[in-house]
Amino acid sequence: MTSYTSLTKLVFFMLACVSTSVFAAERRQLMEFIEVGNPEVETRAAVNELIEAFTHSWASQDVEAHMALFSEDAEWINAYARMFRGKDELSVFLEQRLFPNWPIKVSQQEMANAKMISVRYLGDDAAVIHIATDGERGPSTISDETMRRTHLHLVAEERGGDWLIVHVAIMDARE
Repeated sequence: MTSYTSLTKLVFFMLACVSTSVFAAERRQLMEFIEVGNPEVETRAAVNELIEAFTHSWASQDVEAHMALFSEDAEWINAYARMFRGKDELSVFLEQRLFPNWPIKVSQQEMANAKMISVRYLGDDAAVIHIATDGERGPSTISDETMRRTHLHLVAEERGGDWLIVHVAIMDARE
């Protein structure tokens, strides 16, 4: 009876491993879009407007329009672990360091290549947004790839009737 129980546990473990790998994606693969949660129609529309405004202001390197999307206490961590807290610090970084170091066509390319991975609604007043993009903001660290894959994770929150970005985490695919 003990060997039967052990065998059963092994079989269930193996099935769990196999079924888990079905939902995983390799570094260069992108999962299909998924929306999690059941927000009000107004919430979904507001989040979609925020995403559109984010991609437009990023593509145009419009620091003022971009910063209007952030809460005063927003946090940002980029792929190189630079961390910022507050709109003032982030604004200086975007205006003096990030955007001036790259031609506008780089930002435009990133947003033209952007692919929505997921929007996860946390009730009607918060959402986590995952966007993946390929661009030329630095070389790819994956051999045989010319474009750098970047993932943008935005946490948005409804504050006083406005949807604002309260946290950004950016990462890139590495070998």
